[in-house]
Amino acid sequence: MGKIQSVALQPKQTRQNSKSASSQHLELLYHVTKEDSVLGSVERSTAHRDQILHRSGMIFVIRSDGRIMLQHRSSSKTIFPNCWDSSSSFHVTFGESYEQAARRELREETGMSAPLTYLGKFSYHIPPENEIVAVFSCSSDDPIKIDPSESSGASFHTKDEVNAIASSEKAAPWFTRGWNVLTDGRV
Repeated sequence: MGKIQSVALQPKQTRQNSKSASSQHLELLYHVTKEDSVLGSVERSTAHRDQILHRSGMIFVIRSDGRIMLQHRSSSKTIFPNCWDSSSSFHVTFGESYEQAARRELREETGMSAPLTYLGKFSYHIPPENEIVAVFSCSSDDPIKIDPSESSGASFHTKDEVNAIASSEKAAPWFTRGWNVLTDGRV
């Protein structure tokens, strides 16, 4: 699925809350190499605790008027709560493809089902995350139904508004990288 460029990011401030990894439900993820070759499976809590490289993804939902849906991460999220994020972000469960995980998560987080376009992928490491992230987009004017356990809300923004959010401290750290893939193909 395309070339991967790796970068290590350092947070400007700590945005994590104190929720323990043990409170996450058991979920198996792909343990992968930096080239995205599968090494096996790893529990999500272990992947985060030990910063093991694993697969994830994000989706940008774009309206016919060009506005982009962003979600505001719930305050109950373990990693980067209360930050702006893409329309939907997800981990790839062991046994799923990136696209299968994207379709599942789009339905779960927004109530939508729409054709997806794969845009590219990148890797990033900012504790506790260490991920290869696939980026997708979809076009839809369908109504959105937000999962309150995932998000405290969602809204649609112009490209200029998203540019401002992506360059601010209010954005989840992976969001800016994904936004660059969407807007100009940079990975």
